[in-house]
Amino acid sequence: MFARRTGKALATSRAALVVVFILALWITPAKSTGYLTTIYLFLSIYLVGSVLMAVVAWTSWWFEYRLAPLAHGIDIVAFITAVYLSEIDAADFNSPYPTVTAFLLASATLRWGWLGVAWTAIALTVLSATVGSSLYALGFNLDVYLYARRLMYFGVFAMTMVWLSAEQRTTRALPMPKTPGTAGGRRNAVLIDMLAFARATLQGTGAAIAITRGEEPWTEVLRDTGDAVIHDRLGPDVFDGAFGEPNCAALIDIPRARRIMTRTSTFPIALPGPFAAPLAVHCNVDEGLLVTFETASGPGQLLVWGIADMCVDDLPLVEAMGRHLSTELDREDMAELAQAASAAALRDALARDLHDSVAQFLAGTQFRLEAITRWIREGLDPSGEVDALKSALRREQGELRGTIRRLRRGEEGDRHIDVAEELETLLGELSQHWDIMVRLVCEVRPLPVSISLAYELRQVLREAVANAARHGQCREVVVTVEHAGTQITLAIADDGCGFPGLAPVSTPKSISERIGTLGGTLKITNNGPGVLLEIALPTRTAS
Repeated sequence: MFARRTGKALATSRAALVVVFILALWITPAKSTGYLTTIYLFLSIYLVGSVLMAVVAWTSWWFEYRLAPLAHGIDIVAFITAVYLSEIDAADFNSPYPTVTAFLLASATLRWGWLGVAWTAIALTVLSATVGSSLYALGFNLDVYLYARRLMYFGVFAMTMVWLSAEQRTTRALPMPKTPGTAGGRRNAVLIDMLAFARATLQGTGAAIAITRGEEPWTEVLRDTGDAVIHDRLGPDVFDGAFGEPNCAALIDIPRARRIMTRTSTFPIALPGPFAAPLAVHCNVDEGLLVTFETASGPGQLLVWGIADMCVDDLPLVEAMGRHLSTELDREDMAELAQAASAAALRDALARDLHDSVAQFLAGTQFRLEAITRWIREGLDPSGEVDALKSALRREQGELRGTIRRLRRGEEGDRHIDVAEELETLLGELSQHWDIMVRLVCEVRPLPVSISLAYELRQVLREAVANAARHGQCREVVVTVEHAGTQITLAIADDGCGFPGLAPVSTPKSISERIGTLGGTLKITNNGPGVLLEIALPTRTAS
């Protein structure tokens, strides 16, 4: 009944403590009967006030929080006065002093933490010393030894309470919902799970989340009323950026224009006056708990309503929910961006592979078919060239199947092959396909590199030789491969026409993108005649 209901627990305990105080006096009355009537009257008035405060605490979270400092101050004065008036000439074991001081310090702990305990302890010490000294000076029979001992006990107890309150002030960890599935595709599921969790935890009848998405003009609103989750998309005129202060939770009462909200200060702040709460207005809610949170794509709000016993103690819980939402939605956005970037990289890589292999092979095949057509017109036998073209098609089919296998199961990056032998075989095929001389110069043999790097080198050479044959009309290409430390270099020189005159050197897009992706460098110069490509790539060879 008193879970997360500090104000109600304290108000009820105050009234009960006054009743016990009066009963203790009635069972064991003070010896100074002249003060007994005054004490009973004083405590009766205080009891009436305590009952009224309990009624306020059980009916209004606003007035309970606003009147809490005043009630606490009255508690300090009233209990000190009652204790000293009732303890004149009383025995030590009849004293309610320990219980009273424990109640006051516990009250300060629950409301304001260690700082409230410290100020309460100072106030009690000063008032106790003042009242006790005054009574002693007026000639009352006050036991100085008992008086001093009680102050010492209180000092030790107060220091202990300050330490305990500082330790327990941290927000209690909540078992937040864990949405199943892979990050990046769970955004709506995260929102729906949090709505259900917020309703269940705060025992509300409904919950709603409003969230923005980057530069999109609308605001998405999900409402959970217990029966179904309703998804609305509202235009910019509904919220117009009115999400309130970020990372801030509030108790709101729209008809009465009341808010108690958390800020960067130590304690919540009660703010009377009109305020904007468009999410509550959209959901037809007059009273509830609201938290504003920030995400990378924009602000958002969580609203919970229909809470039977709403009070200030619920604010830390709602704040924790807002932080969890912020973290989870940012994680979803990051995963979506990573997936989009991965898909874009895959598309680029696939486009490069198709351009450097299939597209260039088809261009070369077109040249060979044109040559076969000429031979047929001239009455020559094209059988040998047709057989060679069929062999080339089978090899290209194998290359394409290898690309498909890599896409399906990933590259076997830990395996190593001799790249010199691999490139020598490839250059022989390219020489035959383009009908030019292609030579490999490699003094380091064997030259083991990862199978993924070998594949990239093959694609670079296919594109470079095709460009030299098609655009440079070369008759010979020389590929020089060298290895030094953790770097492999390729020099691709042709004897073609090169770049005309003073025209700027044109960088092949496919080759430059591939080299950049691998973290290498590319330099292209006129070779007089022809063009020279100098490529440097980082690599680790097998030992």
